[in-house]
Amino acid sequence: MSTALESAEMTPPMTKQQVIAFLQGNPQFLAEHPELFEVLVPPEQQHGRGVIDFQYYAIDNLRRGMRKMKDRFQGLVTSARENLSVQQQVQRAVVSTVKARTLEELLEVLTTDLARWFDVDIVRLAMESDMAGLYETYYHEDNYSGICFVPAGTANAVLLGESVRLIADTQGEPPIGFEMVFADCSNLVRSCALVRLDLPTINRPAILAFGVRHADRFHPHQGGELLGHLGEVMSIILDRCLVEGDFTA
Repeated sequence: MSTALESAEMTPPMTKQQVIAFLQGNPQFLAEHPELFEVLVPPEQQHGRGVIDFQYYAIDNLRRGMRKMKDRFQGLVTSARENLSVQQQVQRAVVSTVKARTLEELLEVLTTDLARWFDVDIVRLAMESDMAGLYETYYHEDNYSGICFVPAGTANAVLLGESVRLIADTQGEPPIGFEMVFADCSNLVRSCALVRLDLPTINRPAILAFGVRHADRFHPHQGGELLGHLGEVMSIILDRCLVEGDFTA
């Protein structure tokens, strides 16, 4: 017994005469399916030597324009989906950050939850300190996320005065202080997002850094507003944790 698939495969393709007969019997078919004009090639009529068929070129240009518009529409849809995904990720991060009651809980959110939700390889909290040179930062290769200490002025130098900085390829554009922020794994980070955290309690900024192993994950043309909002919330919670944990000295 032959299957439906086998029957479909055995069905011969339509002939030109059948297509013509179908269109003659359904004169409204093209009007009901205007998308077909994107793939149909109109005939170029011959009007004699030196006479140009403007209708042919007008229809051809229209078809090309429709294709470009369709491509742009698909690009907008893709961008909208990506923005919605980022928005959902930031919302989750904000809720978890607000729930943190201690510095330890906040660091757990930073090093575990954010890395998973944002699908990044590394999350670093770089804190400025005059004693940064006395701290020996070391991370196991299974988990490079965590807190590190950098010299005073590093945040301004790395972020160039911006609240958010997105870098597509750190090999072609390594920021100042990059090797200190991503200590022990700077050679693995190819793209990163850097977010400024303002901490009034210690009167110094910090850096929330996201790193990935592949280039072009982040790039300057992306909007950084949502990450900037996350940075504002993170600044408030981190500053509060520093006060309650008596890390103000």
